[in-house]
Amino acid sequence: MSIKLFACGDIVNTRSKKNFVNEELKDIIQKADISICNFEAPIETKGMKPIKKAGPHVYQSKESIEYLRNVGFNYVSLANNHIYDYGQEALENTIKELKKYDIDFVGAGIDFDEAYSTKIIEKNGIKIGLLSACENEFGCLYEKKMRGGYAWILHPIIEDRIKELKKTCDFVVLVAHAGIENIEVPIKEWRDRYKRFCDVGVDVIIGHHPHVPQGYEKYNKSLIFYSLGNFYFDTAGFENKSDDSFSVILEFKKDSNVKYKIVYHKKKDGQTCLVNKNEVGFDLVYLNSFLGERYKKLNDEISIRLFYQYYYDYYKIAVGGLPKNLSPMSKIKFIIKKIFFKNKDITNRNLLLLHNIRIDSHRFLVQRALSLISEEE
Repeated sequence: MSIKLFACGDIVNTRSKKNFVNEELKDIIQKADISICNFEAPIETKGMKPIKKAGPHVYQSKESIEYLRNVGFNYVSLANNHIYDYGQEALENTIKELKKYDIDFVGAGIDFDEAYSTKIIEKNGIKIGLLSACENEFGCLYEKKMRGGYAWILHPIIEDRIKELKKTCDFVVLVAHAGIENIEVPIKEWRDRYKRFCDVGVDVIIGHHPHVPQGYEKYNKSLIFYSLGNFYFDTAGFENKSDDSFSVILEFKKDSNVKYKIVYHKKKDGQTCLVNKNEVGFDLVYLNSFLGERYKKLNDEISIRLFYQYYYDYYKIAVGGLPKNLSPMSKIKFIIKKIFFKNKDITNRNLLLLHNIRIDSHRFLVQRALSLISEEE
């Protein structure tokens, strides 16, 4: 006897496509005992207002939850950086709609306690403990507040919850939403942290957020999938992308190591379709090789490259500096805005600065890059 769990990456469905998953893939999802995705944003709510934050605000169609259920998903992770983009009412409305369609959730809630609550799934004499958390972005409940939000993956409570689940469950699964976007290598700080979670009691870590696939590895008796990539994403920046990615089918048997099977998929004509591994634009064997002997060197190189390519200018703008590569006319417009919209400019810059300081991945990478650069000098 066993329990089969299907896990995929990020879902944002803004265009209400009933058949956003093809029949072959739908069949796989429905045959699993547990099928879980990362539901990346709240559903559209009448009169909703965006919270104050840096970065885009994202929402999904109300119908997207019904479509999830029709496909076969019975669990969602809500611990992600967009779930609180439209505040308390939108989050509460999303949870209400999930309950209406009998989809359970983990990783976020209407208050601190619900956000950090865990689930125990029991079937065929096997108990699986499930929890979910995300890095510290806008909407994170990094401390107790008089509002809802999502669980912070670095909060001490997370390790407490893992230990509690380990005492009563045969297996513990952690869904983790963290990492640097659009890179194929997990940064060392998350790799180290995930291994720590495994040491404490996690058997499988299911990662996403980078939007692209990353490798996976076996650590002692545990499995770590660093990023599954997007499952279905149709926001403006991703509408026309094929989102080549993968999902995993995990099989849990009592007193046995977790078995897994890789499922490849990509978007075709706006639908996520099951494909063969030679039809996707990535090679998992190659991605896994990044986690080998050359990992440290590669991680350091990526940190320094991204610092100069992205973060240096970002911090410069956040403290009021003039961005590089502006045309003469753009420079004039930039200066005029600073003079005539001073208060708004300061508010925006403060949010930009907060964005990069509070988000763990950004802070980790910049700290490493500056440390390496300082050592070189």
